[in-house]
Amino acid sequence: MALVVSTGASADDWCEYQSENFTVYSDVPERRVNQLMRDLERFRRSALSFTGEEETPENKNLRVFHFRDSAEFARFTGDRKIAGLYRETWEGPIIFSRDGDHGISGSGLIFHEYVHHLMRERSGMTYPRWYSEGFAELLASAELRKKTVLIGGLPEWRLSAWAEDEPLTLLQLLAPPPLAAPHGEDNSRYWNNYYASAWLLTHYLQLGYSAGHPDYRASTSNYLKAVAAGENPFQIFEEHFGKSIEEIQREMLAYMRTDIHRHRLEIPEYTYSIPRRALNENEQLFLLANEAMDFAKPALAMDYLKRSQQQGLGWQENLTAMAVIEAEKKNYKLGKKVLEDIGEHGQISHLTAANLARYYLLRLQALTLTRDWDEDIYEAAVKYGKIAVQMGPNYLPGYRTLWTAYQLKGESEDALQIMLSAYHQEPNHLNLNATLGFYLAHLGKAALAREYLERVVAWSHSEDLRGRAESLLEGKK
Repeated sequence: MALVVSTGASADDWCEYQSENFTVYSDVPERRVNQLMRDLERFRRSALSFTGEEETPENKNLRVFHFRDSAEFARFTGDRKIAGLYRETWEGPIIFSRDGDHGISGSGLIFHEYVHHLMRERSGMTYPRWYSEGFAELLASAELRKKTVLIGGLPEWRLSAWAEDEPLTLLQLLAPPPLAAPHGEDNSRYWNNYYASAWLLTHYLQLGYSAGHPDYRASTSNYLKAVAAGENPFQIFEEHFGKSIEEIQREMLAYMRTDIHRHRLEIPEYTYSIPRRALNENEQLFLLANEAMDFAKPALAMDYLKRSQQQGLGWQENLTAMAVIEAEKKNYKLGKKVLEDIGEHGQISHLTAANLARYYLLRLQALTLTRDWDEDIYEAAVKYGKIAVQMGPNYLPGYRTLWTAYQLKGESEDALQIMLSAYHQEPNHLNLNATLGFYLAHLGKAALAREYLERVVAWSHSEDLRGRAESLLEGKK
């Protein structure tokens, strides 16, 4: 396969920046990237201060891809209008953002999703959906000032929620979505109102005391602990708050009509140095291609990879990545040539091993569609999968390929052990919890599946994923 220079994608001057808790990849001028990272670090400290959590490092830095070129950003997202988005991937959570006048705080979505990430990292609890979303909205509207941070302002991105509709009732908030949600055209409007109403209730319970209303903080904490222990969020609400749902509803609406209190935190600016490392050509192309594949855009990924510098640092990773993209289309010629070039000599990286394992897995999956089997291909997938896991113990795609190969052969216990090994590395990974929960349920181990499925229900924004997990928890097929 000839490597040609493509003009459809660029990857110039990308650098890696690392602060205490974030890794940012960007081609934006250094000064602006530094400000973005300082805002993220300051927001994180504000969130921890507001919740009373300790200032300790995360298990794994959240990664941010920050684009200078809106057109290039849109090649991934398909939309130039949005400022950023958050995605759960097998390599961990990532933020995609583009440079603009408002900076990263211009999109409440990014701060909102980061709060979810932080809650998972810091708490083993599963929260009712109204509180999880309401609390994320409460913190996401933080206003970063020179020496202080204000928590609790009205989220600008929710201003339209009550232009035509009243806030949802407590009964609607406490009913488990998506059962309470309409379908069709009104769906997005409903969810906008749901998030805004969840913000209002959470704001009242957390900050209403500052405006002379009853202090519900202790009641809220006890209620959340009871829900996490398995109690029904709707049935125990009145017991913990000491009032009827209707009374709290009236109080909340009265609070809405008064001046909403904002909580002031003394959070200084982040002043630590932020090391910067220039990425070599192959490395930046691999990173961008990898994200393009995660967005299900193989043509974009190939545009990047075709520009790789032959025999340069990272060449093996990029070449094997191209072989995987071709194998997805059931074209195995490039992969065979790559394997000849790599041969048995020389050490390979965990990324190259993971790509080779994936290449063999794709060949094996194609065979199983015709009820054929090739033991040599299976053993090669397992061999490279094990190398990927041993050399990159934090790289979940390597585990995923390995357990999938075991599943294809019917080695369910081996597959489960690999899943659990991955879980020990990343216990708060949404996709991994879903995979474990669904597989344990498939094996008839409903009791073991429960804790993983409960996290899926609490964490996922996908109605399909939550619905599937809820059905299994309720004992439905």
